[in-house]
Amino acid sequence: MEQMRKRLPTLPSYENLPTLKSLSHTNLREVSEKLTPRWEFLRKRIRIRGNSKISVPLYVVLLFPAIILILVLVIFVRHPDSPAGRLIPSGAPPSIRKISEKYDKVFTTGCLDPKKEVNAPRVNAAFVVLARNKELPGVIDSIKSVERHFNQWFHYPYVFLNNEEFNSTFKETIRNYTSSPVEFGKIDPSSWGYPDWVDARVAKEGIAKQGDAAIMYGGMESYHHMCRFYSGFFYKHELLLKYD
Repeated sequence: MEQMRKRLPTLPSYENLPTLKSLSHTNLREVSEKLTPRWEFLRKRIRIRGNSKISVPLYVVLLFPAIILILVLVIFVRHPDSPAGRLIPSGAPPSIRKISEKYDKVFTTGCLDPKKEVNAPRVNAAFVVLARNKELPGVIDSIKSVERHFNQWFHYPYVFLNNEEFNSTFKETIRNYTSSPVEFGKIDPSSWGYPDWVDARVAKEGIAKQGDAAIMYGGMESYHHMCRFYSGFFYKHELLLKYD
């Protein structure tokens, strides 16, 4: 019991308790220094150089790099070319452009009644679909959507193109989902694949690098052939020459 009594902190006696008179003459700075001795080391002054007369408190030395780091992060986030800056909008929102009644008339009046517009002047055009035999399920979904929302009234033709021959299953199935004229064509090898002036080995290495970089569709060789075909060859196909 005697040992436990020694370990327990002793309370101040009545005589040692502060009075109101003593508290009125107490400096708040002195109180803070007594209450927070653990932070006293932050006020320790450090010389900038070994023999210099100029010294700064330790807390200034510690805060300075933190302030610099915060400023760098703010500049990085607010920079217009920063990817992080796109997540934080800056300034007022862009003004909403008024719809032009001359060029965007259809959007000023809402959806037009197809039963009234079916006799309106038509453009000499067709739906061009680049697909492969194995992509038949996705093509069916696309045709069903186009027919349901638009082409069941206007009956624009479809032109399906492939770098290989379409099989009979593909052709028969497509015709079952539309009453519009449908044509199937094969893309000429000169419009699909690598041109003669391109080193195929180097091109394939570049495609492989895009795949390693996780670029969407970048590692698919057929995707690059498709982009080349759509960039300047599709309208030259013999099935499309009759359209505007």
